[in-house]
Amino acid sequence: MNSGALYNYSRGLALRVVAGQIVVGLALACCLAFVSANLGYSALVGAGIGILPTYYLAVRMFRRSRRALSPEQALRNIYLGEGLKVAFTIALFVLSILQLDVHLGAVAGAYMTTVVVNWVAIYAADLGESPRKRIGG
Repeated sequence: MNSGALYNYSRGLALRVVAGQIVVGLALACCLAFVSANLGYSALVGAGIGILPTYYLAVRMFRRSRRALSPEQALRNIYLGEGLKVAFTIALFVLSILQLDVHLGAVAGAYMTTVVVNWVAIYAADLGESPRKRIGG
């Protein structure tokens, strides 16, 4: 199996999920900005809270290592990355609530919208197009 093709496919899929989150987050923020500038700003903050940790995890998972990792090391890296993503998300929520003049409902709603985009993108991804499937792996 060509691991380079699988790597590129997976990386591209992860970055398309982040791009989808950005598009939906910006669209939601623009729509809410017509209602109230503070709601639009709050939605933008909430979308950012959803997007930034997801982007961090995507970059972390797909940075190339100079050495091959054992399955145990790879799994440890995944768990560590997810833990850091959760901590990053919590820190961004706390920071936004304490330091910014935001509407909590709009922040939480926009954050949840980016999470739903993540779920829908994974569900809708045509994993049948994966290079692993084409090669027979």
